[in-house]
Amino acid sequence: MASLLAAGVLGAATSVLLVLLAGGTGVAVATTTQTTTTVPGQVTLGSTAGTANANVCTAGTNCTYIPFSTIDSAALVVPFNGTVTSFSVASGSAGGEVELRVLQPAGSGEYTGAGTSPAETVNVGTTTFTVSMPVQAGEVLGVDNSNSALIFASGGSGITAYYESPSLADGTTAAPNHEVEPRQLLMSATVVPATTTTTTTTTPTITGTTTSTLAAPQITGLREARRTWRVGSRQATVARAGIGTVFTFDLSAAARVTVTFTGKVPGRRAGGRCVAPGLAKHGAAACTRVVRPGKLSFAGQSGANALSFEGVIGRHRFPVGRYTARFSASNAGGTAAPATLGFTIVG
Repeated sequence: MASLLAAGVLGAATSVLLVLLAGGTGVAVATTTQTTTTVPGQVTLGSTAGTANANVCTAGTNCTYIPFSTIDSAALVVPFNGTVTSFSVASGSAGGEVELRVLQPAGSGEYTGAGTSPAETVNVGTTTFTVSMPVQAGEVLGVDNSNSALIFASGGSGITAYYESPSLADGTTAAPNHEVEPRQLLMSATVVPATTTTTTTTTPTITGTTTSTLAAPQITGLREARRTWRVGSRQATVARAGIGTVFTFDLSAAARVTVTFTGKVPGRRAGGRCVAPGLAKHGAAACTRVVRPGKLSFAGQSGANALSFEGVIGRHRFPVGRYTARFSASNAGGTAAPATLGFTIVG
């Protein structure tokens, strides 16, 4: 469904259109050197101490869990602008998948989904996962789990609020529709403060080719034209109203961009699992499935980039549901902090 109008190769039969809005070549007249220094003061929020012997939502139902210290005070509140570099989960069962969630308080007990990590698999005991998720002061951390992992301690004074049917998608604002106590979510997260960047510019004499050190990319200004849309099937030309969306973002340097999609879609229960509706008996109980329909990779240029997407990768069309698109970028200078957007596909 895609055609590539500028540099970069998406791969065969990938349903996207990459429009490189800026870039090009020129002669450098200055050399810029960037030095990044990490400010001391990283913190660890939450704790994995306790006996992991309980779950909350039934297997096959994806839920978003937020630990609370009191009935109206979230426990894992980010104290400063920075980055979550890792999170840990204690589990009494193996094989369950968890996703770190970043939530923005929206007032009146509501939160807005602001970020989702890639899914990670827990083992018995405490497992630590490396991530790189930008956060702002005041945001709240939690986890998603869809297979009833034993990641809670049933005793103590812990309170867990959660979203069930549906869980909280990125870009969606709602209040938790359930809470359970005593139930302590056994998770922790390490947050480091934002870095300080010092830039020094010098002007050398230009005699021919200019060589400079490649800086790690940064993704900024990630936006989308529509948050709710229908899946299309055509080549990326002039789309009909309501079909597809356009992701736009800026890169500080040329880099390989990867977009990873994760979705939560309707399912039906069959054999103790949440499966596609067509694989279950008529009238089977509804549930929510977590799907990972694919990823895209392409060459992005320094400056503005745009990605037209209709919910088709290769021969696979995305089913109706709520999705997260996770954008990452890397080059010889390093890897950018990922950026995420949420969107909904309707019938």
